[in-house]
Amino acid sequence: MNIIIKNLEKIFRTDTVQTRALNNVSLSVADGEFVAIMGPSGCGKSTLLNILGLLDNPTSGSYTLDGEEVSTLGESGRTAWRKGRIGFIFQSFNLIEEMNIHDNIMLPLNNLSLSRSEKEQRVDEALRRMGIAHRSNHYPSQLSGGQQQRAAIARAIVARPGLILADEPTGNLDSVNGAEVMKLLNELHKEGATIVMVTHSHKDAVNAGRIINLFDGQIVETLNDRM
Repeated sequence: MNIIIKNLEKIFRTDTVQTRALNNVSLSVADGEFVAIMGPSGCGKSTLLNILGLLDNPTSGSYTLDGEEVSTLGESGRTAWRKGRIGFIFQSFNLIEEMNIHDNIMLPLNNLSLSRSEKEQRVDEALRRMGIAHRSNHYPSQLSGGQQQRAAIARAIVARPGLILADEPTGNLDSVNGAEVMKLLNELHKEGATIVMVTHSHKDAVNAGRIINLFDGQIVETLNDRM
Protein backbone atom coordinates (compact mmCIF):
# COMPACT_ATOMS: atom_id res chain seq x y z
CA MET A 1 0.00 0.00 0.00
CA ASN A 2 1.54 3.33 -1.00
CA ILE A 3 1.30 6.72 0.69
CA ILE A 4 1.69 10.20 -0.82
CA ILE A 5 1.36 13.28 1.41
CA LYS A 6 1.72 16.83 0.12
CA ASN A 7 1.87 20.07 2.13
CA LEU A 8 0.14 18.51 5.12
CA GLU A 9 -0.76 20.74 8.05
CA LYS A 10 -2.51 19.97 11.31
CA ILE A 11 -3.57 22.77 13.64
CA PHE A 12 -5.20 22.21 17.02
CA ARG A 13 -7.25 25.14 18.29
CA THR A 14 -8.77 26.05 21.63
CA ASP A 15 -10.44 29.29 22.67
CA THR A 16 -7.09 30.86 23.51
CA VAL A 17 -4.34 28.74 21.91
CA GLN A 18 -3.48 27.59 18.39
CA THR A 19 -0.91 24.81 18.05
CA ARG A 20 0.56 23.81 14.69
CA ALA A 21 1.37 20.11 15.16
CA LEU A 22 2.35 19.50 11.50
CA ASN A 23 3.77 22.19 9.26
CA ASN A 24 3.88 21.69 5.48
CA VAL A 25 4.84 18.00 5.62
CA SER A 26 5.37 16.20 2.33
CA LEU A 27 6.50 12.59 2.03
CA SER A 28 5.88 9.36 0.18
CA VAL A 29 6.07 5.74 1.25
CA ALA A 30 6.31 3.09 -1.43
CA ASP A 31 4.28 -0.10 -1.44
CA GLY A 32 6.10 -2.64 0.75
CA GLU A 33 8.48 -0.09 2.32
CA PHE A 34 9.45 -0.04 6.02
CA VAL A 35 9.80 3.53 7.31
CA ALA A 36 10.65 4.77 10.81
CA ILE A 37 9.64 8.22 12.05
CA MET A 38 11.80 9.71 14.81
CA GLY A 39 11.96 12.97 16.74
CA PRO A 40 11.59 14.44 20.24
CA SER A 41 8.35 14.30 22.21
CA GLY A 42 5.82 16.79 20.90
CA CYS A 43 7.33 17.02 17.41
CA GLY A 44 4.21 15.68 15.66
CA LYS A 45 5.06 11.98 15.24
CA SER A 46 1.87 10.56 16.72
CA THR A 47 -0.25 13.23 15.03
CA LEU A 48 1.20 12.21 11.68
CA LEU A 49 0.61 8.52 12.43
CA ASN A 50 -3.01 9.20 13.39
CA ILE A 51 -3.57 10.96 10.06
CA LEU A 52 -1.84 8.15 8.16
CA GLY A 53 -4.14 5.67 9.91
CA LEU A 54 -7.27 7.70 9.13
CA LEU A 55 -7.95 8.29 12.80
CA ASP A 56 -7.89 12.04 12.13
CA ASN A 57 -7.98 14.47 9.21
CA PRO A 58 -5.35 17.10 8.38
CA THR A 59 -6.29 20.78 8.59
CA SER A 60 -5.01 21.22 5.03
CA GLY A 61 -2.95 19.43 2.41
CA SER A 62 -3.35 16.25 0.41
CA TYR A 63 -3.18 12.61 1.51
CA THR A 64 -3.38 9.94 -1.17
CA LEU A 65 -3.56 6.37 0.13
CA ASP A 66 -3.29 3.56 -2.38
CA GLY A 67 -4.27 5.98 -5.15
CA GLU A 68 -7.30 7.47 -3.37
CA GLU A 69 -7.50 10.98 -1.89
CA VAL A 70 -8.55 10.45 1.71
CA SER A 71 -7.74 13.76 3.41
CA THR A 72 -11.34 15.00 3.35
CA LEU A 73 -13.16 11.81 4.33
CA GLY A 74 -15.64 12.08 7.17
CA GLU A 75 -15.50 9.80 10.19
CA SER A 76 -17.71 7.11 8.65
CA GLY A 77 -15.69 7.20 5.43
CA ARG A 78 -12.41 6.85 7.30
CA THR A 79 -13.81 3.96 9.36
CA ALA A 80 -14.99 2.16 6.24
CA TRP A 81 -11.65 2.69 4.50
CA ARG A 82 -9.62 1.33 7.44
CA LYS A 83 -11.48 -1.97 7.73
CA GLY A 84 -9.24 -4.83 6.74
CA ARG A 85 -6.66 -2.52 5.17
CA ILE A 86 -4.86 -0.83 8.06
CA GLY A 87 -3.50 -2.53 11.18
CA PHE A 88 -2.45 -0.65 14.33
CA ILE A 89 0.12 -1.57 16.97
CA PHE A 90 0.17 0.69 20.05
CA GLN A 91 2.72 1.17 22.81
CA SER A 92 0.05 0.61 25.47
CA PHE A 93 -1.33 -2.49 23.66
CA ASN A 94 -4.94 -1.17 23.78
CA LEU A 95 -6.40 -4.61 24.41
CA ILE A 96 -9.93 -4.70 25.83
CA GLU A 97 -9.65 -5.99 29.38
CA GLU A 98 -13.18 -7.46 29.43
CA MET A 99 -12.45 -9.68 26.41
CA ASN A 100 -10.20 -12.72 26.28
CA ILE A 101 -7.29 -12.75 23.85
CA HIS A 102 -9.17 -14.74 21.21
CA ASP A 103 -12.00 -12.18 21.14
CA ASN A 104 -9.57 -9.23 21.13
CA ILE A 105 -7.90 -10.63 18.04
CA MET A 106 -11.26 -11.34 16.42
CA LEU A 107 -12.33 -7.67 16.63
CA PRO A 108 -10.95 -6.47 13.25
CA LEU A 109 -12.76 -9.33 11.50
CA ASN A 110 -16.21 -8.69 12.94
CA ASN A 111 -17.32 -6.33 10.18
CA LEU A 112 -15.63 -8.10 7.28
CA SER A 113 -17.53 -10.29 4.81
CA LEU A 114 -15.97 -13.57 5.90
CA SER A 115 -17.56 -16.79 7.03
CA ARG A 116 -17.34 -17.69 10.71
CA SER A 117 -15.00 -20.57 9.92
CA GLU A 118 -12.68 -18.29 7.93
CA LYS A 119 -12.59 -15.80 10.80
CA GLU A 120 -11.77 -18.54 13.30
CA GLN A 121 -9.06 -19.88 11.01
CA ARG A 122 -7.44 -16.46 10.74
CA VAL A 123 -7.53 -15.92 14.50
CA ASP A 124 -6.01 -19.36 15.09
CA GLU A 125 -3.25 -18.65 12.56
CA ALA A 126 -2.44 -15.29 14.17
CA LEU A 127 -2.37 -16.84 17.65
CA ARG A 128 -0.02 -19.60 16.52
CA ARG A 129 2.24 -17.22 14.63
CA MET A 130 2.62 -15.01 17.70
CA GLY A 131 3.25 -18.03 19.92
CA ILE A 132 0.28 -17.34 22.22
CA ALA A 133 -2.24 -19.99 21.12
CA HIS A 134 -2.08 -21.42 24.65
CA ARG A 135 -3.22 -18.03 25.98
CA SER A 136 -6.28 -17.58 23.75
CA ASN A 137 -8.77 -17.96 26.62
CA HIS A 138 -6.83 -15.75 29.00
CA TYR A 139 -7.55 -12.08 29.63
CA PRO A 140 -5.01 -9.29 29.01
CA SER A 141 -4.34 -8.82 32.74
CA GLN A 142 -3.25 -12.47 32.91
CA LEU A 143 -0.50 -11.97 30.30
CA SER A 144 2.98 -10.51 30.56
CA GLY A 145 3.80 -7.29 28.72
CA GLY A 146 5.52 -9.21 25.96
CA GLN A 147 2.55 -11.54 25.53
CA GLN A 148 0.14 -8.59 25.45
CA GLN A 149 2.17 -6.97 22.67
CA ARG A 150 2.17 -10.25 20.74
CA ALA A 151 -1.62 -10.29 21.10
CA ALA A 152 -1.76 -6.69 19.88
CA ILE A 153 0.33 -7.60 16.83
CA ALA A 154 -1.91 -10.61 16.17
CA ARG A 155 -4.91 -8.28 16.24
CA ALA A 156 -3.14 -5.88 13.86
CA ILE A 157 -2.35 -8.56 11.26
CA VAL A 158 -5.37 -10.88 11.51
CA ALA A 159 -7.24 -9.08 8.70
CA ARG A 160 -4.08 -9.22 6.53
CA PRO A 161 -3.84 -5.43 6.05
CA GLY A 162 -1.58 -3.87 3.47
CA LEU A 163 -0.49 -1.09 5.87
CA ILE A 164 0.73 -1.58 9.44
CA LEU A 165 1.20 1.47 11.68
CA ALA A 166 3.23 0.97 14.85
CA ASP A 167 3.41 3.64 17.58
CA GLU A 168 6.37 2.95 19.89
CA PRO A 169 5.75 -0.82 19.64
CA THR A 170 8.61 -1.69 22.03
CA GLY A 171 8.18 1.27 24.39
CA ASN A 172 6.72 -0.75 27.28
CA LEU A 173 8.84 -3.87 26.79
CA ASP A 174 12.17 -5.12 28.09
CA SER A 175 15.04 -5.54 25.63
CA VAL A 176 14.38 -9.24 24.97
CA ASN A 177 10.68 -8.81 24.20
CA GLY A 178 11.41 -5.62 22.28
CA ALA A 179 13.86 -7.44 20.03
CA GLU A 180 11.27 -10.16 19.43
CA VAL A 181 8.67 -7.57 18.38
CA MET A 182 11.11 -6.01 15.93
CA LYS A 183 11.86 -9.47 14.52
CA LEU A 184 8.13 -9.98 13.92
CA LEU A 185 7.81 -6.58 12.21
CA ASN A 186 10.72 -7.45 9.94
CA GLU A 187 9.04 -10.72 9.01
CA LEU A 188 5.81 -8.90 8.13
CA HIS A 189 7.79 -6.44 6.03
CA LYS A 190 9.50 -9.26 4.13
CA GLU A 191 6.06 -10.70 3.42
CA GLY A 192 5.07 -7.48 1.65
CA ALA A 193 3.40 -5.27 4.24
CA THR A 194 4.00 -1.53 4.19
CA ILE A 195 5.11 -0.52 7.71
CA VAL A 196 5.35 2.95 9.24
CA MET A 197 6.75 2.95 12.77
CA VAL A 198 7.05 5.84 15.22
CA THR A 199 9.89 5.31 17.68
CA HIS A 200 12.30 7.05 20.03
CA SER A 201 14.72 4.13 19.72
CA HIS A 202 17.46 4.37 17.12
CA LYS A 203 18.13 0.68 17.74
CA ASP A 204 14.60 -0.08 16.55
CA ALA A 205 14.69 2.52 13.77
CA VAL A 206 17.67 0.94 12.02
CA ASN A 207 15.43 -2.02 11.17
CA ALA A 208 13.65 0.26 8.72
CA GLY A 209 14.87 1.00 5.24
CA ARG A 210 14.41 4.73 5.79
CA ILE A 211 14.35 7.03 8.82
CA ILE A 212 12.39 10.28 8.73
CA ASN A 213 13.25 12.82 11.43
CA LEU A 214 10.62 15.31 12.57
CA PHE A 215 11.21 18.48 14.57
CA ASP A 216 8.55 21.05 15.47
CA GLY A 217 6.12 19.49 13.02
CA GLN A 218 8.49 19.54 10.06
CA ILE A 219 10.64 16.95 8.32
CA VAL A 220 14.24 17.96 8.97
CA GLU A 221 16.11 14.94 7.67
CA THR A 222 15.54 11.65 5.83
CA LEU A 223 18.09 8.85 6.08
CA ASN A 224 18.27 5.69 3.97
CA ASP A 225 19.59 3.71 6.89
CA ARG A 226 20.22 0.40 5.13
CA MET A 227 22.17 1.94 2.26
